[in-house]
Amino acid sequence: MALPQTVKVPPLLWDVLRILWDVIAPIFALIALGYVVQKRVGLDLKTLTRLNFWMFVPAFLWVHIFESKLNWIELRSIFLHFAIFFPLLGALTWFSARLIHPPDRLRRAITASVLFYNSGNYGIPVAQLAFPGQALPLQIQAAIVMLQNISNFSLGLLLITGGRGGRRRDTLKAMFKLPMIYVLIVAWLMRSFHLAPPQPINTAVHWLNEGLVPIAVTTLGAQMAGLKVPRFNRALALSLSLRLIGAPILGFAVVWGLGLHGTLAQSLTLSTAFPTAVNSALLALEFDNEPEFAAAAVFYSTLFSVVSVSFVIWATRVAQL
Repeated sequence: MALPQTVKVPPLLWDVLRILWDVIAPIFALIALGYVVQKRVGLDLKTLTRLNFWMFVPAFLWVHIFESKLNWIELRSIFLHFAIFFPLLGALTWFSARLIHPPDRLRRAITASVLFYNSGNYGIPVAQLAFPGQALPLQIQAAIVMLQNISNFSLGLLLITGGRGGRRRDTLKAMFKLPMIYVLIVAWLMRSFHLAPPQPINTAVHWLNEGLVPIAVTTLGAQMAGLKVPRFNRALALSLSLRLIGAPILGFAVVWGLGLHGTLAQSLTLSTAFPTAVNSALLALEFDNEPEFAAAAVFYSTLFSVVSVSFVIWATRVAQL
């Protein structure tokens, strides 16, 4: 998107316009498509969800783990930041939710909506815009995608299914029935031993990887078609405040505490600012834990992130980390 050179646009406003056009507009186009098709034809949401969990998400994980170029020093800094940031954010959200006295299932949904954010199909394009021509931010974002997916399909699954009144053993069974954990293990082993899959398999996996974004976001639109217009309430206000404002502040505090600098510090701070993950809504739908709230959290956080993420990009540049 280009503006006439005679028009002077403030840097922050330019960032907002770029993110709106290059990232948010395509996402909302797919959400709208899923919404319209669901209204006109009717889609099987359970089937769409399982296609994501059993085909597209595993392929995405495989590609971004197996092909990562980060060295061990950079990986150590990323893992250490995540290991501190993630539990602190979880504890902050869990105890903050007590202020509005939600039922247990809703409290779990609020926590999941803050902890699990869209580091893939939103985070990677934003990293490309914020750090044009640089490889390191994209590699960092790929590592965050991996950590988020490991957490989402292990701790996230435990968090969401724990609100259904089932036994912990049943929750663990549900977790190990999903293919993500096995894909992660195999991908790391093959990467460590420099083993490559046969070319036809590799090509097929890349095709599936490229299909994750449209299928996942279209599924979200189809899910929203079956909901009433999402109402803004206290639970959503808390979720959005923590996800879009509290999380990047905490992310910056951890970066500062670890003494990180440069592109690594900027990328890690930015990586904590993204909206609620589509996968969070898909898990909520799959296991019937406040799916309407989860879909609304994704919708509103994605919408409001136009401003919040642009501000975080601006702040990391001004702060000169």
